[in-house]
Amino acid sequence: MAENKELKRQVFHFFLGILIVVLVRNDVLNLISLFVILLIGIVISFISKKINILGVKWWLEHFDRKNAPIPGYGVITYFLGVIIVLALFNEKIALASVMILAFGDSFCHLGRFGKINNPFNKAKFLEGTIIGIIMGTIGAGFFVSWTVAFFGSLAAMSIEGIELAVLKKKIDDNLLIPIISALIMALF
Repeated sequence: MAENKELKRQVFHFFLGILIVVLVRNDVLNLISLFVILLIGIVISFISKKINILGVKWWLEHFDRKNAPIPGYGVITYFLGVIIVLALFNEKIALASVMILAFGDSFCHLGRFGKINNPFNKAKFLEGTIIGIIMGTIGAGFFVSWTVAFFGSLAAMSIEGIELAVLKKKIDDNLLIPIISALIMALF
């Protein structure tokens, strides 16, 4: 059951990123509307701790991680990561970094079937990092050159495998991946 839930979560993760990119690219979403969606999500998260909201309860049961600090934490950090890169980088770099998040982070979970432990994180497999780099490169390649896409994906997915923490709190990969990949791609 847990593997089925994780697969559903990764499929949602993948399509959410593509949807956001398409809507931003076609001027349906912008920083303001994304920020409003984020705020609404945060409010719904806190309300759902006290009240079962129709639809939200189902979504949380089927997609949310049990150990999440707040309900909907993953989707909240996803939108926050998108907002940060759109605010700080040009649109092509920002959208490429969202594609690395959507493609790379979703597909790297296939590495759980791997055999070679990640040298920096024994809970993850090197095959997942490699799959994430390849898929992230493909996703970002729609907006930047293949070289730029590769190095952005390589940096982000390598850092994702390490699981960085600040004050003993793990930095969520929905924040880490787009920011790291955008920083690296902006260097080119």
